[in-house]
Amino acid sequence: MKFKAVIFDFGNVIINIDFKRIYRTFAHFTSKSETYIEKQITDNQLFRRYESGQFSDEEFREIIRQTLGFPLSDTEIDKAWNAILLDIPADRIELIKKIRQKYPVYLLSNTNNIHIKASNDYLKKAHGISNLDELFDQLFLSYEMNMWKPDAEIYHFMLKKLKLKPNEVLFFDDNVKNVESANAIGIQTILVEPPTSIIEYCKNIF
Repeated sequence: MKFKAVIFDFGNVIINIDFKRIYRTFAHFTSKSETYIEKQITDNQLFRRYESGQFSDEEFREIIRQTLGFPLSDTEIDKAWNAILLDIPADRIELIKKIRQKYPVYLLSNTNNIHIKASNDYLKKAHGISNLDELFDQLFLSYEMNMWKPDAEIYHFMLKKLKLKPNEVLFFDDNVKNVESANAIGIQTILVEPPTSIIEYCKNIF
């Protein structure tokens, strides 16, 4: 493999996540079933809409209240929404630092402001790192870009900013559709399939 830069997805690549914890926590706060909560969030495409920058944090919280039909507080909404976030193992942080000694390393993630704030808080408390900007050369976050993986435009936008050709980057993502769409435009890709971590995938590369 020959490349000039490394791109990592965030969820289930750098940070461990569990979607079911969102639905479970909202169910706890509203006394509605997890199945109902998941269906409402999925049917209304709340992840895609919020994470492609279609509305602000305040608008998102109000849409959650309307979608779930329950007067949740801002704190409850943020707690449930952030329940998806688990941990970032120290060895993954060390891997990023090691790779950065040889290549620029970037983050490309479908994410949102509430999750990024919580992730930065976690990094500071758990690892003494003030924010994600310290770990990566640049962050490409869907909600700031008003774009969304697996749409090809998000990859073209990133490559243009980095002044790199598709075959000059190596991209790690845990979503098959994201990997397929990136691969289709010529990006070198590796599908990360938890519980196998990026540590294992990178052993024979770096």
